[in-house]
Amino acid sequence: MRVNKAMPWALVIGMTFLSTMGSAQSNVTRKQLINDLLEDYDANVIPDLDSDYPTNVTVQLSIHNMHSISETTMEYSVDALLRTWWRDHRLDFTSIKTNFTSVELDTKLMDRIWQPDIYFKNEKRGLVHTITTTNKLMHINMNGTVVLSIRLTVALSCSMNLQYYPFDSQTCPLYLGSFGYTDANINLDWRKQDPVHIKENEMPKFDLRSEVELQDYISQAITGSFSTLRVDFFLDRQIGFFWLQIFIPSLLLVVLSWVSFWVDPKAVPARVSLGVTCVLTLTTQSSGTRQLLPPVSYVKAIDVWMFVCLVFVFAALLEFAYVNVLGRAKEGTETEENETESKCCTRYKAVCFKVFAEAGEARAKKVDIISRALFPGVFCIFLSVFFLACGLAS
Repeated sequence: MRVNKAMPWALVIGMTFLSTMGSAQSNVTRKQLINDLLEDYDANVIPDLDSDYPTNVTVQLSIHNMHSISETTMEYSVDALLRTWWRDHRLDFTSIKTNFTSVELDTKLMDRIWQPDIYFKNEKRGLVHTITTTNKLMHINMNGTVVLSIRLTVALSCSMNLQYYPFDSQTCPLYLGSFGYTDANINLDWRKQDPVHIKENEMPKFDLRSEVELQDYISQAITGSFSTLRVDFFLDRQIGFFWLQIFIPSLLLVVLSWVSFWVDPKAVPARVSLGVTCVLTLTTQSSGTRQLLPPVSYVKAIDVWMFVCLVFVFAALLEFAYVNVLGRAKEGTETEENETESKCCTRYKAVCFKVFAEAGEARAKKVDIISRALFPGVFCIFLSVFFLACGLAS
């Protein structure tokens, strides 16, 4: 500052003091600013408590990973960043001259700022990551807008419809709401730009679609009405595992049971052991499949498949029993047999019975020949209807 010799010394000192104060005010440190903002701040009071309108809280979800999708417990887990924005006029520092436009707070200082009590309505378990420190971020912008980001993992309930399992697609919801503040105090809404961001991740059983469905509405409860947000995730089940572990093995067992139609009906041990082995193997496979699913009351597509395969294998075993009976039975009734015996002399009686036996064996072989075409034909019709119905449903 240039000093005029004609100026009184008192005026010079005053101008120097004001210049120094103005320079100090323009260089307020972040620590000084935080102390000034929090000096009379009450974190227990909502920003717009005395206003006629609710505090608007904007929400965004960033899904990093979706995993542990279980049909047995009807739940799924997500690793996500929950980001929220709201404006607190008590933290507005536009009137303070500074060289920065926002302030970053340490995790210890975050508890001194009011935060919305958002919770997951369909949560079963959850945690906020704390390695190596609590994974929370808070920024205060110049106009009093607060940005809060929390990294968390939550297990959420998802009611699944398994009627077309394993050709099914599932819709799993996620609900967000305020636990203690009604819609008169807090209004939740989705962020306009990229409200739910899903990063690409691979899951062993499902494919997660990139598109989601968003809703915001008022839910009613005994304690009042609350602002609620909902997002629906769409999951398509991967079918490759079931082809390799269930459909192809059971299909081969059914085809294997048809081999008995080409085995001589007199080879009783071979045909019985083949049929019984196929039935027991298919029963064990069906039991293992049921252990992967909850005991729901309705019939699933996989139940229909395993049941029909078991019926075909068991029918092949019954077919041999019928063929065996035909092969041992004499042709005609007892009356016809007596009439034939009366015509045959005692000398040729053994020869006559050999003729009856040959006729029974011929009929047995004829049943086998018919079964060779009938069983595969009917099974092919079942395959066409089954996969067509499941394909249309999925």
